[in-house]
Amino acid sequence: MSGRKRWIFSVALVGLALAGMLALWRSTPYGLGLVNDSATYIEGATRLLEGKGYVRISGGGEIKPITHFPPLFSLLLAGFGVFGSDLLHAARLLVTFLFGVDILLVGVSVYRISRSMVFACLGALLLAVSDLHLGVYSFTLSEPLFITLMLAAYLCLGKSFDATHWFWLILTGFLLSLATLTRFAGASLFMTALLVLLLLRPPSTLKRIGFILAGALPAILAWQFYSLSASETGSLGNRLLLWHPPPVETLFEAVKNLLTWVAPGVLLSASPVWGRLLSLASLLVVPGLLVWLFWVLRQRNMFARQLGGVGSSRALAFTHVVHVLIYLGFLVVSITIFDASTPLNDRILSVIYIPEMILFASALAWVWSKLHGRLAVLRWGMAALLALLVAFSVKDGYAAVGQLGREGQGFAHREISGSTAIQTIRQMPPTIIYSNRPGAIFLLTGRSAYVAPTPGDPVTGQARGSYAEDLLQMKLRVSQGEAVVVMFGLRNSQDSAEVDLFNDLTAGLSVRADYGEIIIFGVSP
Repeated sequence: MSGRKRWIFSVALVGLALAGMLALWRSTPYGLGLVNDSATYIEGATRLLEGKGYVRISGGGEIKPITHFPPLFSLLLAGFGVFGSDLLHAARLLVTFLFGVDILLVGVSVYRISRSMVFACLGALLLAVSDLHLGVYSFTLSEPLFITLMLAAYLCLGKSFDATHWFWLILTGFLLSLATLTRFAGASLFMTALLVLLLLRPPSTLKRIGFILAGALPAILAWQFYSLSASETGSLGNRLLLWHPPPVETLFEAVKNLLTWVAPGVLLSASPVWGRLLSLASLLVVPGLLVWLFWVLRQRNMFARQLGGVGSSRALAFTHVVHVLIYLGFLVVSITIFDASTPLNDRILSVIYIPEMILFASALAWVWSKLHGRLAVLRWGMAALLALLVAFSVKDGYAAVGQLGREGQGFAHREISGSTAIQTIRQMPPTIIYSNRPGAIFLLTGRSAYVAPTPGDPVTGQARGSYAEDLLQMKLRVSQGEAVVVMFGLRNSQDSAEVDLFNDLTAGLSVRADYGEIIIFGVSP
């Protein structure tokens, strides 16, 4: 690439990154969306700034180490807090910046694989205007940081196939360790990197693996030692090994939606046939990737003889393909034996969608390069289809910006964050609070709360043997004026199980204040 072309390409990618950042910023005028996990990250950062360590404070003031969530996202937010920044505002700044970085990394990844500036910009554009990813990045969660570290680690791993210096392998390991300190799913990235090296067998494979481990193990072992020693259950990440496999229908639905990120809203709303075609294409993703992997492995010896090795471009593409397969398998194993509450939604699957996006743009570049000679005329048709894809994507992205930014999301929704109920809770004298949304209580009022008793543990999928006793203790504290119960939304839920839980939790309790979606139970002051 000449200097002039490199300059134009760089300006184009930076422009797309800035456009994506602007779109995300306009999507979050009330701040990033807030959910229960957001509360853990924000409280972890808050307690770090207070000098208490990476802990949370329960409803009764007990200090509990946080081991279920790795610390890196909270550490970065605390870094902003050191300079006086509000943590929720810091989260918005950080995630917006990470979205721009990820757009750049997608463009660079596509270029490294395809050597096409046009299709690299196409890949970056698809992420910048993706309505699905604008939704994913618009919450205070650790996925954006995880994706950034994943893309950077894979670029370094690919680079190591062309470089003779160990630096890229050490850096790969270090980035993988940071990803693991962001989400426990970082273990799947390690599996991917090691499997890529073992399958492609570059020179000195075992030494390469050793360099990656050298860059990764210090930080990971330190966190795992802390997690194991501080865990209330004596297990890593406070997770117990139990058998709770997900329903086959759930897995099938996830696989059927592997290409949902490319779905034009106009076509899907116009006719259900487009959704069926997209689902059929999604079901072909896994077998298609397996066939491509088999072909590359069959051609590995030829690459070694003719090209001196697999090369960074093929290694990077190979890595992203292996990642999609490994991550899917990791999710199944994780849900089956570690955490039954993991939802197979866009947030979790975004870690697959973005590598798919890179592979999609790279594959288009390969097809374009093959359309020459008599087939060159087909480029006009391909260009027209791509123009429609871009137009639909921009339209969907623009609509998402308006929709996401209208009222705020999760606990940051204006009806919740600005409600009289929240003001009342904030002004209450010190008291014990139970709630089905303790995260909302902390994020919106700064007060700690106990989780209201539930008959089942969503993580293990097992019934709680102490449910009746916990429920009795909660109601006794409320009746004696020592505590209040704050219920969010359960009364009018469309889920009969949630309505039954609401009735169970509140039976015999006096209503202290009824604000519609938020009800406070307790003895009147």
